[in-house]
Amino acid sequence: MNKPPKTEAEQLRFFNQCLQRFNQVVGTVGSIKQYYDIAGTIVCLNFAGPALLPYLTPALEHLRINDSIEPELTLNVWDTASTQVEMIPPPCKMADFTDRGDIWGFNSKRIKTAFHWSEYSVNVMDLKTNTGVYWVKNPVSFPYWVYSSPFRSMIQWWMEKNSGQLLHAAAVGTEKGAVLITGKGGVGKSTTAITTLNAGLHYLGDDYVVVRKDPEPKVYSLYSTAKINAEDMPRFPSIEQFAGEPLTKNQEKDVLFLYPGLEKQIVKEMPLKAIFTPQIMQRSNTSIRATSFWPIQRAMSFTTMSQLPGVGSHTHEFISEFTRRLPCYTIELGSSFDKIPEAITVFLDAPEKYTTESTIIEEKTDFPLISVIVPVYNGEKFIREAIENILSQNYPALEIIMVDDGSTDNSKTIIDNLEVDLRYFHQDNDGPAAARNRAIKDVSGEYIAFLDVDDIWPENNLKLLLEEIENDPDLEVVRGHAQLFKFNKKGEKEFLGNPDESFPNYIGAGLYRKSAFSKVGLFDSDLIFGEDEDWYTRAAEEKLNMKRLDEITLFVRRHGGNMTEGKSLVELNALKVFKKALDRERSATKK
Repeated sequence: MNKPPKTEAEQLRFFNQCLQRFNQVVGTVGSIKQYYDIAGTIVCLNFAGPALLPYLTPALEHLRINDSIEPELTLNVWDTASTQVEMIPPPCKMADFTDRGDIWGFNSKRIKTAFHWSEYSVNVMDLKTNTGVYWVKNPVSFPYWVYSSPFRSMIQWWMEKNSGQLLHAAAVGTEKGAVLITGKGGVGKSTTAITTLNAGLHYLGDDYVVVRKDPEPKVYSLYSTAKINAEDMPRFPSIEQFAGEPLTKNQEKDVLFLYPGLEKQIVKEMPLKAIFTPQIMQRSNTSIRATSFWPIQRAMSFTTMSQLPGVGSHTHEFISEFTRRLPCYTIELGSSFDKIPEAITVFLDAPEKYTTESTIIEEKTDFPLISVIVPVYNGEKFIREAIENILSQNYPALEIIMVDDGSTDNSKTIIDNLEVDLRYFHQDNDGPAAARNRAIKDVSGEYIAFLDVDDIWPENNLKLLLEEIENDPDLEVVRGHAQLFKFNKKGEKEFLGNPDESFPNYIGAGLYRKSAFSKVGLFDSDLIFGEDEDWYTRAAEEKLNMKRLDEITLFVRRHGGNMTEGKSLVELNALKVFKKALDRERSATKK
């Protein structure tokens, strides 16, 4: 709950302990060093023994260099399965690990740390000494995406230091330049990349690439792999020979290892001419049309920032500025695959013909990212309305996170079928405080807003709150009042009571800097009710800079099924919250 972040000294100590353990392993099994040119930087992979080489090097083989020159970054790589040496225990609790890999409380700018559940790996890097340690328990348990795109987190941290950015995107081109292809899963990104590869065009990647925006936008190849749905493989017989052995019996996608077989088509770097987002059409031909900035920016931000630990407002700002440098288009994919590379080739021959007056250019594109957290428990009646309400704010830079708190109704099915990019987490029924905490640890935005699934924000609420908090850099929380309401039999809002006299600490009535939760702590998950009152009490004790607006910033719906319906003060934890505050005061007095 109220847990101070790890100091840089504590994080540095953990890094040094990891490095010492690696050196201990090397003293027993020896080391194997291989060197790679990654986006113009020399990276050494220093393996303790040979066990991990066949798992982690094939995707990078096209970037390998033979000269053992002084590297700019050294990643020390080892596993427990082959060396029988365990990793040191983590200096935190399991609850501090997040889905994306971030570790709550590890905020050092020098030491970067991540734990990935899917591969059970520790990633830690010292950006001052340009040294990293990568440990995995057993590579046999690797999912296929680790095999096809290894060291993603560590390469991202390194690229950030070197004016670059890892992007979840594809890139293909001709001798005239390249196009970046971005979009969420299933929209045709990989299909577009593989059809162009099959047609002989230049290839830089289909899943992750590195980009820089200065002095001009450029893309760099990172992995010489491609992924394709197993059922789609028969459509591309000429590249089927490059498919690797599946790691599991029911592997979702086949991984293609294109180097050295297609070495002549793999290009290490190219200037970028445009950004495409695919849209599958019910026709045979493929066409390209100009589109606006924000759909492209949202697609690229969402798919990138939902997967890489350590991202934040700096990542959002990089992607926004990078996107502004390039014209944006929708590539409307027809059913005739041979027409896709043809359309891209024609575009790259004369891209100026496609930039017409219909291209939409927004005056303002530097909106800060707001992460909206929506806890859901048996909220099937309200989910779609909640999402519509969030989108109706017309705020373009949103990250929506829904946390299903052990629902037993149809909530998950409804969320799965929403036509909007969002991050979804599921947990046992631990209460709304635990659900919010789960999401807070994983947010990418500089600002956080909360909306209970059955509540509603007024029109332009986010812009109003953001304007207030942006005007005062010292302000940590801005909030207004909540208005209770219910829908009458005619479907009209019927307001209940005076908002000035309603409960003062509704969580959804405010906008919060992410830093506020580092200072005050998370919500108390021991409290099923009253966690909002408790958090604001602790915020006041910490003298957090907060501002109250004379505005209604939340509509709280009463519908007979509210969690607080009919609860006594004892049931709502009012006395428990008071007792916790009293205990903190007594503890502070003793000190």
